[in-house]
Amino acid sequence: MGAAAIAMLVIYVLNTLLALAMIFIEKKQTSSVIAWLSVMTFLPILGFIFYILFGSGLGVRTRLMLKKTNLANVINKRELEDIIKTHNYEFNANTSVLLNKYSNLIKFNYNWANSILTDKNKVQFFNNGMDKFNALKKDIMNAKNHIHLDYYIFANDEIGREIIDLCIDKLKQGVKVKILIDSVGSIKTKKRHFKKFIAAGGKFKEFFPPIIPFKLFNLKMNYRNHRKIAVIDGKIGYVGGMNLRLDHMGFDKRLKPWRDAHIRIEGSGVYDLQATFLSDWRFSTNDYKYPIKYLIEDYFPQPLQNGDAFMQVITSGPNNNKCEIKNALIKMINESKKVIRIQTPYFVPDEVYLDSLKLAKASGVDVEIMIPNIPDKSYVYYASLSYLRDLVQLGIKVYAYRGFLHSKTMIIDDEICTIGTCNSDIRSFKLNFEINAIIYNKEFTKNVISAYENDKLNCEKLDKLKMKKLSLFKRFKMALYRMFTPLL
Repeated sequence: MGAAAIAMLVIYVLNTLLALAMIFIEKKQTSSVIAWLSVMTFLPILGFIFYILFGSGLGVRTRLMLKKTNLANVINKRELEDIIKTHNYEFNANTSVLLNKYSNLIKFNYNWANSILTDKNKVQFFNNGMDKFNALKKDIMNAKNHIHLDYYIFANDEIGREIIDLCIDKLKQGVKVKILIDSVGSIKTKKRHFKKFIAAGGKFKEFFPPIIPFKLFNLKMNYRNHRKIAVIDGKIGYVGGMNLRLDHMGFDKRLKPWRDAHIRIEGSGVYDLQATFLSDWRFSTNDYKYPIKYLIEDYFPQPLQNGDAFMQVITSGPNNNKCEIKNALIKMINESKKVIRIQTPYFVPDEVYLDSLKLAKASGVDVEIMIPNIPDKSYVYYASLSYLRDLVQLGIKVYAYRGFLHSKTMIIDDEICTIGTCNSDIRSFKLNFEINAIIYNKEFTKNVISAYENDKLNCEKLDKLKMKKLSLFKRFKMALYRMFTPLL
């Protein structure tokens, strides 16, 4: 037997062992197993490499660390709820007509996702990157105690460098600053970009860094911290879809016009953003010495209470199998009676999410979905079209925004909405660490509806006729990429 034959035999044996591991150890879903087996059968060598890099589960050590994080989070959530109650707030779903109407949703999120309902929040909506960026800069410049930044993409461009320079100035004034970035999302950002920041006393960490100084070879690159969180002095928080990068400000000519969604929060809802940041930070530093009760003075001060919005913040990730955000979205869909509006850059849902939309439509709910017409990832775009074509046949309205739409929003019955980092795709539902806020406030929701309707003016409606006229080559790509959606 020649060397090539021996090598192929070894690869096939390894692929067989990987297949057994998928089924009996990692317990992947059937669709995912079939997709990976197809790749490893037709491309055995590349399939093996791709699986090691993109498909393998979290290692034993990582799972133990995440388990420790989960236990700490449960304890800290209890502490957090006690802190909120000391600020004259009690969990009571009957405090308003709106909360009473959505009491089942509120209770579900509390019981399933451990999400506390907070009140008296002032929420500001952004759908333009520069507006959010300028507001964030102003809040950083006014920081007195600490700045916490947790971003999927923190680029080494004009935007990233300006934030770093501002943070260095605040460090010189005695403000404590921590920056956490995702290793894969910020793959082009070198650690030396933060050299001056670290030298000035700033704290910096990467989420799931590679074991060697070569970011493309990262055994955990399939699992990403997709969150975008900023917390200033424990009193002001930001969350949504906008990263710290020029194209998210709308300066990429290929993807113009760029639309996104982000919110600024004042109120006790900031506590959840702070707790999420601290959870991510503790995991990245493997330091669990400081539970919330020891950090009240610095990180959980008396909240600013000058708003009238109720809010629940929900997090999810591969640290458990509960898919908290996905199930919260499905619960919102099930609660709808009149209209559902969804904006998402990628629409690659699982069957449960897809069926919930179909059932809502069959129940007489008007369902609208908006995606970008200019994709940043063509393979995900065509996979999205394959699912949306099926929904169009059922009468669901689909719009393609003439630009790049990065918003991750859902609006229910013109009354409540969610804004966050979670796309309507399997990756966000199961593999990424995500965060979403559900806002229970009609006046705020009107602002989100207004932005949605304004975006719709710049959309092409993808009706049955347009879907039918798609070229044979496009339909082939739709079918091909859909087959591999468990891997996207």
